[in-house]
Amino acid sequence: MKAVLLNKLRPYQRKQVLLYNNQSTSDIITTLLNAHKLYASEYDKIAFYFWNGNARGTANKIFNFLKSNVPYKIESDARQTIKSPSAILSGAGDCKHYSSFIGGVLSALCRQGKKIEWCYRFSNYKLFGTTPHHVFCVIKTPYGEIWIDPVLHSFDYKKQYVNKKDKKI
Repeated sequence: MKAVLLNKLRPYQRKQVLLYNNQSTSDIITTLLNAHKLYASEYDKIAFYFWNGNARGTANKIFNFLKSNVPYKIESDARQTIKSPSAILSGAGDCKHYSSFIGGVLSALCRQGKKIEWCYRFSNYKLFGTTPHHVFCVIKTPYGEIWIDPVLHSFDYKKQYVNKKDKKI
C-alpha cells in the first residue's frame, strides 16, 4: 500500500527549508499546525485508503500502517523537522511525523463526510515540567478516547502523562 500512496502524492523533492534557528517547543507546535493546513490537499488524495468502517478501525489501520512502513527515529533537540506526507512515507519519522500523518488522514476523512472528533495531544511526562515534548493523536468517542501513538508498542496504549495541551484543527 505504501507504493500506491506514494504514487498518489506529489513526489518528495528532498528540499529543506530552515524556519527557525534555536526553535522552541512553541515554534514546533505552530509549525506542525501550519503544516497540517499546508498539506491538507495531499491527505485528501490518500485518506480513503485508511477508512475501515468506523473511527476505531480506522485509527488501528493507520497505526499499523505507520508501525510497518515508517521506522521510528527520534530527532535531536537541535534539529527538529516537519515533513510532507510523501517525505514521511519516504523515510523514518518521529512523533511529530506520525502525528502529522495521522492528523492529516483524520482531517481528510472528516472533509469527506466521516464523523470523527479528534485532536493533537501535546504531552509532558516530566514531573514538575509543563513544556510538552511529545505529540500524538486522540479520537474522542462516546465510549472514551482512542489514542493513536505509533511511538508506543501497541495500539490505543495509554501512557500516563503529567500534563497535556489538546489542539483541534
